[in-house]
Amino acid sequence: MLVQTHFPRSLSRSRYDQYLASGWFRGSVMLYKMDLLCIDERLFSVVNIRMNLENHEPTNRQRKIMRRVESRFTVTYGHAQPNANKEALYAQHKARFKGFIHNTLTEYLSAGFQGTVFDTREVCVYEGDRLIAVSYFDLGEQSMASLLGLYDEDYGKFSLGTYTLLKEIEYGKRTGRKWFYPGYILDQQSDFDYKLKLGPMEHYTSNKRWAKLENFKPETTTSHQIHQATKTLMDGLKDLGLSPKPWLYPYFSMGYMGPWSAFFLRLPVPIELGHDVEGMVVAGFDPESSGYTLMHIHPCPDASQFLNMEPSSEFQNGEAYLNHLYQTGDTLLAQGSLDEVLELSACWTQRPDALFSSCD
Repeated sequence: MLVQTHFPRSLSRSRYDQYLASGWFRGSVMLYKMDLLCIDERLFSVVNIRMNLENHEPTNRQRKIMRRVESRFTVTYGHAQPNANKEALYAQHKARFKGFIHNTLTEYLSAGFQGTVFDTREVCVYEGDRLIAVSYFDLGEQSMASLLGLYDEDYGKFSLGTYTLLKEIEYGKRTGRKWFYPGYILDQQSDFDYKLKLGPMEHYTSNKRWAKLENFKPETTTSHQIHQATKTLMDGLKDLGLSPKPWLYPYFSMGYMGPWSAFFLRLPVPIELGHDVEGMVVAGFDPESSGYTLMHIHPCPDASQFLNMEPSSEFQNGEAYLNHLYQTGDTLLAQGSLDEVLELSACWTQRPDALFSSCD
């Protein structure tokens, strides 16, 4: 599945190790697995990475960053305790976040509950009484997972985001942990690559194994498969005389969550053919079945009831995105071949109420 979720009622540290080693992330009060991400007006595959702390040695540059910070500021460790100052740093950084965003730091860490099953710690950096940076990480038995780093942008020259990551790594080594999970990068170059400067990384392969990151092959990813299949489909639709419009659909993950999931569109890259009296007609490639789909979709009138996170400004304003939650209507083809979806698309063009899409 492209997206998996789990809401654990209890979670031992050793069990958390197993989840992290199997490609899961922690998000607020849930664990989730995600294969795809729509950001920067592109579709990417998510690549889980981890570092073996037993082999980590800070570089000269990293040592310099640490000396510079520690000669001027005070650093503390503790259990995660959001407060007004930390919320202010979170609010300061919200504008740079991508994807779907929790409204507050408290929601990010605990969804408003009194506590979670995760053992979450924090690193804080102060100038006098002023909080200038904080980062959060979870503890497993042999592992730790970095969650979020925040810093006061007035102190940008001190590389505080890098510094708190290094302090997390230092904590992990001091407490005898082996694996440090800084989250993920993407299958193409992106802003997430800053994590690779921490040291040598392994990546979680499509065969559910960990391997050296230098052996990563982008052509093995789900996003590569979707890009190739979508191009083939677009070429075929244009040969029919249509003007298909490809969209990025960041809400595809909602098609995998909750008892209502079957009602929502799951295609990460739906291709709009046009409209008829039954709604928008889209075609697309389903990587789970390696087949093609043709269906009607409709904007969900109750979208706010299902979404408890804010879409980033990119999703709301970017021209590449289908930026509303859509529910599915009549399915004309599921898990079909390329020839079948093109044949049914040609038949749809003969409907007297068909209004074709335009690339303009």
